[in-house]
Amino acid sequence: MLQHIRLLIFDLDYLVFDCTHLKVQALRQGLISLADAIPQDVRLPDAADAEEGFRDYGCRWTQHLEIGLGEESLEHLQQAYRLNEIRLVEAGAGGIFPGLEDLILTFRNREVAAALGAEASRDYLVSVADRHQLDRLFQISLCSEEFGAGSVDEMLEELMRYAEVNPSETLVLGTRPQFFQAAHDLDILTVGCGWGISRRQGLEEADLRSLTLTQLDSVIQKADDLAR
Repeated sequence: MLQHIRLLIFDLDYLVFDCTHLKVQALRQGLISLADAIPQDVRLPDAADAEEGFRDYGCRWTQHLEIGLGEESLEHLQQAYRLNEIRLVEAGAGGIFPGLEDLILTFRNREVAAALGAEASRDYLVSVADRHQLDRLFQISLCSEEFGAGSVDEMLEELMRYAEVNPSETLVLGTRPQFFQAAHDLDILTVGCGWGISRRQGLEEADLRSLTLTQLDSVIQKADDLAR
């Protein structure tokens, strides 16, 4: 039983939702209409590049691709990518990581709230949540895009306000250094989660790390000890 932590906040991509192949497929579909504008010697991004881009830039990672496209073309690609991403989700691409549902429900049975604080667009969050019935797991779901310029800090504050908890009663789980920094700015403990990613360099920015889902229960317990 946890003695101090009352709220777990999960990011979505690469942590709750296995989106690795979905992101690459959405990108490749978006690049079809721009194929003639891309220099022939440019290597197109693969799954590792998509993961690294998301780690560095969040849901706007396609705007930072260095593939020989101008600003206007990159903006067009971002729009096409978002549309393709949602279509793929609705078609069944991606999935919730096995074992995560049981773990979250176990903590909820212990009266620990679970919230989804996604570094994502609202349309994408709604699509994933509807397709995989995430309202069974999370009492509230918000995304960074809902807060002005995509402020994670404000999103985390709103999730804590909804759950009626303070920072010392909250634990943030993610994969991105910027996500951890936003939590640290609010004096919230963080767990870097590595089961959905192949490049784990950014996880050292978190207070604790769980490289597999089987470790997560004990890591959350350790965070609870630190929260005293």
